Amino acid sequence: MLPEDEIRFLQALPTPQMHARLAYLHENGWSLASLARSMNPPRAKTTVHYWVRNSSNSFEQRRALPEAPAKSIMCVIPSLKPVKVRSIAPKVPPDLRDQLRELADASKKYRARTPPNAPSAVANRTLTNIAFELYSTGVPVADIASAAGITYRAMSRRIKNYGAEQS
Repeated sequence: MLPEDEIRFLQALPTPQMHARLAYLHENGWSLASLARSMNPPRAKTTVHYWVRNSSNSFEQRRALPEAPAKSIMCVIPSLKPVKVRSIAPKVPPDLRDQLRELADASKKYRARTPPNAPSAVANRTLTNIAFELYSTGVPVADIASAAGITYRAMSRRIKNYGAEQS
């Protein structure tokens, strides 16, 4: 932020000379943000930037400049392309793929009125149990759904409902 005497000096200047003084301060190391915060009332940095860019430099600067604050030193480290990080999730075991497919086909016939000991009801429960066990070990829902041959949404709902029933 500018020193108090410089702020009072800027407030006393006519508008065109104030804009020229701000441009001179900016050229000599003062940031637009610090100039904007120093105004009374504080101005937007974009407003001060507009004043600095459109000021006429025809006014002679007789007053000494306050010393600008030291700028921070930044070191730019060159880097190659960003490294893609993929999570390594376990996959559906190959021996379960065929079983999931068969259970999904058999459970397509399951309805709410189906007796609990009917083959489609047993297949439906077994498919849900296996899917939830795989999901709880970290296998993605998309992998389970593609192995079973059903949509992601259907498998997601099946796993979510099973988890809610168990709680």
